[in-house]
Amino acid sequence: MKTRILLTVLLMFSFVVPLEAVGINRGGKGSKGGHASRQASKPKPSNKGHYRPQTRPASKPASRPSKPAARPAPKPSKPSARPATRPSAKPATRPSAKPSPKPSTRPAGKPATKPSTRPDKKPDKPDIGNRPDKPTTRPGKVPDKKPGKPDRPDIGDRPGRPDVGDRPSRPGFGGGNKVPEPPGKKPRPPRPEWDKPHKDKDHKYTKDTVNWMSNNRDTVNKFDRDRDRRWKDIDDHWRDRDWHKHWGDRDYRDWRRDMWHYRGDRCREVWYHNRHHHYHDHFFNVHWWGSCYWYPRPIVYHHCSPWWWWRPVVWGTMGYFFGQALSPDPIIYDPGTTVVYEGDTIYINGESAGNADEYRRETIALANPELEETPMPGPPELAEDASEEEIAAANDSEKPTGDWLPVGVWALTQQEQGDATMFLQLSIDKEGVVAGAYKNVMTGDEQPVAGQVDFKSQRVAWHVGEATQTVYETGLSNLENDVASVFVHFGESQTQTWLLVRMPSPEMPGETVKLPEVTDK
Repeated sequence: MKTRILLTVLLMFSFVVPLEAVGINRGGKGSKGGHASRQASKPKPSNKGHYRPQTRPASKPASRPSKPAARPAPKPSKPSARPATRPSAKPATRPSAKPSPKPSTRPAGKPATKPSTRPDKKPDKPDIGNRPDKPTTRPGKVPDKKPGKPDRPDIGDRPGRPDVGDRPSRPGFGGGNKVPEPPGKKPRPPRPEWDKPHKDKDHKYTKDTVNWMSNNRDTVNKFDRDRDRRWKDIDDHWRDRDWHKHWGDRDYRDWRRDMWHYRGDRCREVWYHNRHHHYHDHFFNVHWWGSCYWYPRPIVYHHCSPWWWWRPVVWGTMGYFFGQALSPDPIIYDPGTTVVYEGDTIYINGESAGNADEYRRETIALANPELEETPMPGPPELAEDASEEEIAAANDSEKPTGDWLPVGVWALTQQEQGDATMFLQLSIDKEGVVAGAYKNVMTGDEQPVAGQVDFKSQRVAWHVGEATQTVYETGLSNLENDVASVFVHFGESQTQTWLLVRMPSPEMPGETVKLPEVTDK
């Protein structure tokens, strides 16, 4: 402890006495010499122009200044030891606790101690056996029978029901005795199996579809690769200024041929992507027409093909069906090639046909004939006992005998590209009224179709549902091909060119696409 105090005093003393006083220089060495002390004692020149003195002192002083005899008295030291005794300890006893507010003894009225035992348990509940018994018998039983009502016969006494084999059977289900015909009525002939000639056609269609898709896969893929280049060439020529003036020249004929070939490849593409859907089994067949909302009554054609509405048509069939109303020579009215809109003028075969807006108004009027009710196209109706000759004549596609001529089921799609999701069934009656139906396979929308044919110009126009200002127009002769262009008029100020692609049915063999004949005219 003393050593610690002494070291503390020396440390404090070192800060008070200068280092030189105790013989310690700033270089950290004693007074006997050292480079640092000698350098510190040399005079420094005031400037660079002064010279060192020529003579040094004669001799060093004989003795150095003596050190002080005694060091200054140190600061008073701390007590060498702690006091021997600490202050007296805390009092041995703490002050007495606070007086309790509660009395030390309970009131005299209450017992000083709690009872050592609880009172006896509650008396036991009476045993089940000691409870009053329920009455073993209820008051009075229901009488076995009501007064005045005879007893029911036992099962064995009931009259037996006729066996299943003894019941009279329904007509056509076999077994048992048939219901006798009323007196004086001839017996009903058996119903013909109308679907017998068509049972194997769907199976054959599936096989033909697989073969057709295999044979045309490379063609469809090549068309998809070359689509952009081919369409750019066609579209650039069509957008040339005053393109109608080129009608009939070499450039026009080459352009028209390229356009029709493009449409043919577009038709193959639509077929390739839609033939496996078998739309003919779901839309516009004999069952579908009986469920459409605008004709909600059953339709039974037991003598015709279920795909009668899907049949293609040729110009000779149209001439036979319409008779004298239709010219024997077809007029080529092809939207987008022989008929074009440029600015405010419409050109047909390179010549002006009038104002474009006025022409659209005429087309809208043609597509909206006055009809008492929505027409319903269908095959000729025959009696149930019709002969085989009559049935064969009704199903003759080349010489139709009914009131309606089906012109097929068509996919409505854009010219350049796009999937086919909208489909139309079109039929025409002898007066030129157009009827049919529209189906959108994406939205499920179904609407009736109504329109009319202008036999003079051989134009045909129609509208869908209640959209009377959006009308579709094409040439009548185009409907005998497998692909046809169609004008879509959006009111009186805008027109676009789309495509109609005929959809094949089981009765239509998978062959090459039928296109208009390319002529030099």
